[in-house]
Amino acid sequence: MSIAGPCLQAEHNRGKVVAAVELGPGHMPSFVYTLSLPQIHAVADYVTHDIAVIPLDNGDLSEGGKLFRRNCAACHRTAVRGGALAFIGTNAPALTGDSAAIVAGAIRWGPGPMPAFPAAAISDQQVASIVKYVSYVQHPASPGGSPLNWYGPVAEGFAAWVGVLLLVCLTFWIERGGKG
Repeated sequence: MSIAGPCLQAEHNRGKVVAAVELGPGHMPSFVYTLSLPQIHAVADYVTHDIAVIPLDNGDLSEGGKLFRRNCAACHRTAVRGGALAFIGTNAPALTGDSAAIVAGAIRWGPGPMPAFPAAAISDQQVASIVKYVSYVQHPASPGGSPLNWYGPVAEGFAAWVGVLLLVCLTFWIERGGKG
């Protein structure tokens, strides 16, 4: 998620916490030779049960979209694909592959240059709503048809015009007897 690695304070997956303590993601050192296996499991239990306390189950999609556009879209763009932060010379990361817990942890504790949003600024209910919006944008509902890899209406319109042009050309070719 950032230069320092993912924020484990909101990670609810015990296995990921154990792997992070053993491997040391980002700048975090590995503790595999420092801690015993029971100690590593105790750290994982502490992180997942005592620190990871952001409830993520009752978010409102509409409110999450409004809050994301107000607080997050300036850097991460509305489609959660990340973007350039010219004033600090870096890029905001895309949120497309991040778990709900990682997104919630990033909101709360602000990895890297991202500001932290404590409960006084954004409530747990609002964090759950933002996480629900990010999860929805990562996997939007399909309205049907062929979305052309979600490139958008311009690409889909261009493909439609090319298809119509090919049909018109085929019609003229058939009208001339198919002799080109």
